[in-house]
Amino acid sequence: MATPRCTLCRTALDGAGRCPGDAPLLDPRRDGRGYGTAAQLVHRLGSDVTTDMVHNWRKRDGLGRYRIGQEVYSPIDQAATIERDKRLQTEETGRGRPRRLDATLVHAA
Repeated sequence: MATPRCTLCRTALDGAGRCPGDAPLLDPRRDGRGYGTAAQLVHRLGSDVTTDMVHNWRKRDGLGRYRIGQEVYSPIDQAATIERDKRLQTEETGRGRPRRLDATLVHAA
């Protein structure tokens, strides 16, 4: 039987059926910035962002990475800025993957 996975970040769910991406963000530097794993960032940035995209932002776009134990955390504000810039670049140039709309937001409008 296949391992149940989160619908947003595709991370394996724990024994209680919860996704690790639902955990609250950390503030290890106590500077008011929230830091999260790739799964946590995906949960906060939207359904069209994937953990692979977050990993690529770390490699290609300079998204900060801070290791605590075996986990790697990145600042949510920096990730949101990179995501916004990528989305705007795609809209302006027509290159890249277009942003998918969240059906619940379209329905609410």
